[in-house]
Amino acid sequence: MKTILLLITVSLSSLALVGCTNDEGDSDLDIITPNEEETSAITNSSTEEKGN
Repeated sequence: MKTILLLITVSLSSLALVGCTNDEGDSDLDIITPNEEETSAITNSSTEEKGN
């Protein structure tokens, strides 16, 4: 009985793990380096100041 419950648990957890992963490709992630983030923040703040 414990073996059957263990197999059911493992199969359900593996299904949940496979269902939550992104299999569309790794190119969807935008990795921002600290320099790019700082430049973006400066650009956004200067744009907001021009609007006022």
